[in-house]
Amino acid sequence: MSKTIDLQVEKSRLLIEGYRKHLDELKNKGVNPQQLDKMEADLKALKAAGQECELIRANLAEKVRNMNDILQTVKDDFQEQKMLVKSAYEQPQWVRYGIMDKR
Repeated sequence: MSKTIDLQVEKSRLLIEGYRKHLDELKNKGVNPQQLDKMEADLKALKAAGQECELIRANLAEKVRNMNDILQTVKDDFQEQKMLVKSAYEQPQWVRYGIMDKR
């Protein structure tokens, strides 16, 4: 999980624990066990969502590396093929072969 999520989970967990220990004192301030239960459930959901995002990020990074490798192959092939025509023909003829370069 990200540092932001880890930090918030830890801070919230500590707050919930502290509130539960002093629930009798905090009841008159509007704090109730249902709120704390909901906060705990939300923390579990946040942790699960964070883990899911980390997995997606890892998969995305792999996909992006693969895409960049393919892109480089395409660029290299393009450059190689373009140079065949550019070295064999004069610039005014390049456009016939789909090469829009001016020089």
